[in-house]
Amino acid sequence: MAFHLAHGTVVYRTTTLHGYSAITMVERFTGARWDLAAEVPRDAEELTDDAVREMLGEAADEPSRFALAPETGAAGGLNARLAQLDSMIDTTVMWLRSTAVGTDAELAWARYQSSDYDYELDTREALRDTAALVSQMVKQRTLLAARAEMRRRKSEDD
Repeated sequence: MAFHLAHGTVVYRTTTLHGYSAITMVERFTGARWDLAAEVPRDAEELTDDAVREMLGEAADEPSRFALAPETGAAGGLNARLAQLDSMIDTTVMWLRSTAVGTDAELAWARYQSSDYDYELDTREALRDTAALVSQMVKQRTLLAARAEMRRRKSEDD
């Protein structure tokens, strides 16, 4: 785990994901808890553990949820992963469909470079990013389904 200070007061920490060291998750300390963050800002400087303890007290030693193993009752295996992806795809598509309503007409009333205009541009970017995420999840789900079918056929042949 590493700590970073951005904008003079905001503390971030990076944690390697339990079970897969190639992924590092980012959290930002807000209020009295650690919240998921997209990334550590570029201008952030690395902090020592002692400096973070001085700033945040006990919260500095609070374990990251990403470094901990998932609950023992969590479903695993190929079939569980397919069901999880189906659920994630359904939820994401539902959000995408409800958020997209009216987006084509929204920029027409917003004054250029106003906060409303910027909000609409941000919404459009979020919709595009979400559509790309759905596409990636569907590709992954198709790949997993094909592998599950290959395993099923191999088991029948054996």
